[in-house]
Amino acid sequence: MQIKRIIEVWEQGMEGALLRHVEVAETISTVFLYSLFAEEAQRPDPKMVLSYFLTADKLALLQPYVAEKLDAARYDYILSAIGIPSEGQPEDEDG
Repeated sequence: MQIKRIIEVWEQGMEGALLRHVEVAETISTVFLYSLFAEEAQRPDPKMVLSYFLTADKLALLQPYVAEKLDAARYDYILSAIGIPSEGQPEDEDG
């Protein structure tokens, strides 16, 4: 299973809808991500597979790794990880 990181783009506020996903470059380091969020995690997440709300300062640090301009004044953002089956790996029979 390959882990791919995405940024979820949401309308602002608690009632906001999910608008789209923005891919994060595969060159981003897991160690770098962990250093950004280690203090926020309720449990250790060294593989960075949990989701994290992105503040404006963290968005600025992640901006070089995404193709789209991120605008914290207009949208809410969440860093997430999704699992992609590796080539040749069978998909889960339940899903």
